[in-house]
Amino acid sequence: MERVGTVVEKKGGKALVRMRRHVACENCGRCGGLLGKAEQRDHLVEVLNPIGAEVGQKVLIYADDRRMLFVSFMLYMVPLLALVAGILLWLNLAAYFNWGGPREPLAVAVGFGFMGLVFWGLRRWDNRVKERDDYKPVIIDLVPEEQ
Repeated sequence: MERVGTVVEKKGGKALVRMRRHVACENCGRCGGLLGKAEQRDHLVEVLNPIGAEVGQKVLIYADDRRMLFVSFMLYMVPLLALVAGILLWLNLAAYFNWGGPREPLAVAVGFGFMGLVFWGLRRWDNRVKERDDYKPVIIDLVPEEQ
């Protein structure tokens, strides 16, 4: 995926780039949408800067689609699957042991417990990989100024 942004800060071999939110994101209204202030519509992303782009330059940024899909799957689908697995596991265990108490509220609690464990694991995973360069977007070119 390629996006355009503006370099706002240079940090050695990395840069902080202001990017417009994606079209699918900008209209939801939670963070300002189209009518909000610029700092709410835009977001800052730390990217690798192998070409040495300077502050104020417009740049073309590349992010690996497969990595982005993998991270999205980990952040959204894995916790959801853990919630469903916890609910189903508790319901099956309660039926197997013929437990006569309220099954559904406890199943939901166990599901949320599983989901919490997954979020904890994801936090630890995120702390390990967020500094790795293979998960960061890269500046691949300068975008000529429009005149």
